[in-house]
Amino acid sequence: MCLSVHNMEVGCGIQVRRVKGRRYLYFWRYERTNGRSVKRWKYLGVAGRTETRRKALQELTIHYSRVKRDIDRKLAIAHARLYSS
Repeated sequence: MCLSVHNMEVGCGIQVRRVKGRRYLYFWRYERTNGRSVKRWKYLGVAGRTETRRKALQELTIHYSRVKRDIDRKLAIAHARLYSS
């Protein structure tokens, strides 16, 4: 039996960018495209606004939920492989 364990990073975040003196909030995440890791950006709005903060929290929640499902799936596979013999 071969079982390899790889480290995993969440690969997302929130960043404030200044454009012409104004602050804007962006959500970024990594995704796999054609076998490569690509950083994707999503504009959320003017930094400091309640709606922009709500969007940021929503994006983080969605991404972290996906990561958690992936981790749970990988853990179930490891458990099955380790206890199947």
